[in-house]
Amino acid sequence: MVRSITLEEHFSSRAVKEEIAAAGGDPLEGFPKHIGDRLADLDDVRLQDMDENDVEIQVISHTPANHASPKSISAANDELAVAVKKHPKRYAGFAVLPMAHPEAAAKELERCVKELGFVGALVDNHTNGLFYDGDQHDQFWAKAQELDVPIYLHPTWPSDDMVKASYSGGGLEGRAAEAMAIGAFGFGWHVECGIHFLRLLAARVFEKYPKVKVVLGHSGELVPYMFKRIDKATGRWGLKRSFAEVMHNNVWITTSGMFDTNSLRCLLGVMPHDRIMLSVDYPFSMNALGKEYLEEIKKEGIMNDEQVDAFAYSNAKKFLFER
Repeated sequence: MVRSITLEEHFSSRAVKEEIAAAGGDPLEGFPKHIGDRLADLDDVRLQDMDENDVEIQVISHTPANHASPKSISAANDELAVAVKKHPKRYAGFAVLPMAHPEAAAKELERCVKELGFVGALVDNHTNGLFYDGDQHDQFWAKAQELDVPIYLHPTWPSDDMVKASYSGGGLEGRAAEAMAIGAFGFGWHVECGIHFLRLLAARVFEKYPKVKVVLGHSGELVPYMFKRIDKATGRWGLKRSFAEVMHNNVWITTSGMFDTNSLRCLLGVMPHDRIMLSVDYPFSMNALGKEYLEEIKKEGIMNDEQVDAFAYSNAKKFLFER
């Protein structure tokens, strides 16, 4: 048995669902019912699944909420805080934040960390096409550095402009399923997260706030596969802190939803081992896949027993709970 701490595990709050439903939408549109049921559950079903698959702690965060108001976002955090308080040895919380409102996002992050005991935040990769590299978000990054908590950049659906530019028209006309997959879980989500990270680098966010902590899921959102090329290209930007320095000092990576030993080998080749952590992406991926993945890693000899334990458990423990 290898115990684990997983960092990209989700729930859906009543407050956000009710607000979006009142506006005629559905935050879980397109997902099967069993996914919705598991997202709504913060008790028996989730805990049983964790127990059966040796997950000791889930760091729980909200599903995409970039269309939710600051009020319902705060309510979602309060809802999660109740569950964490009820199961303090099994759950921890990442805050959801109103990133379109940087001042409110900074205040909500502080409230969630200082009052609710959350260990960081997981935010949508953009809000209707707005990335978080502009000057208006400086107060947010300053607050994240002050609080010394990580900000997890998580994929979200492409904006209308993104769909128009890259995921519609031409041969995709009339192929809605294919267009959605390319723009979302098949590729686009991960490209956009990688681009967002590079925008933060280009905007000198990591120079202004050198202790900011960023988490990239899905084995690094494609960035590690182009590590040397990106390092060379960004070397022409006149950065005070290089891409490689930032990656090795400000970035942590989880393998959420990527149960693939080939991508893991690449990741281990370019990142310090203590910055790589297992995650599952529950319930969009299942905990059983994470357990099987650890067995596959051991079987292929990619890591020794000590390294497997660090990847699955102790790296996350030190990162989040031993600051």
